[in-house]
Amino acid sequence: MEVFLTEKAFVGLILSAIEVYKNECLGALLGYNLRNKIVVEYAIPYQSAKRKYTEVEPNWRRESKIQELIPLLTPLQHLGYFHSHTQWGDTKALSALSQVDRETIEPAQIEIVIAVNDSKRRIKWETTGKELYGTIRNHKIRMAC
Repeated sequence: MEVFLTEKAFVGLILSAIEVYKNECLGALLGYNLRNKIVVEYAIPYQSAKRKYTEVEPNWRRESKIQELIPLLTPLQHLGYFHSHTQWGDTKALSALSQVDRETIEPAQIEIVIAVNDSKRRIKWETTGKELYGTIRNHKIRMAC
């Protein structure tokens, strides 16, 4: 299964992760499925999420309100969620799912993890096929689905 990000979704993911860095971010992914492809149109950050350095948790009451509103606003599907992992001291953030992440993912949904680390040098944006990575200002971003 391939996942494609629109420019709007890409910008939303990057800004959400950097805005609250050193804390983690969380949000919803909206888009659609095309056979073996998923297209993410929007990445909507959750403002009421409880953020910490090593975890983020939605406000479940407000999350359910958002889930009720999505079909009233757009024909796009709720595809899943995104969240960030952040550098903690010298420990670099990874774009891999943690054990807790694996336990909370719904089977039919996707999860995009954005690893944000400090960076002293610039690298251009590239993809390995499984990850998209690059730098913006003094942040190295690596994301995977």
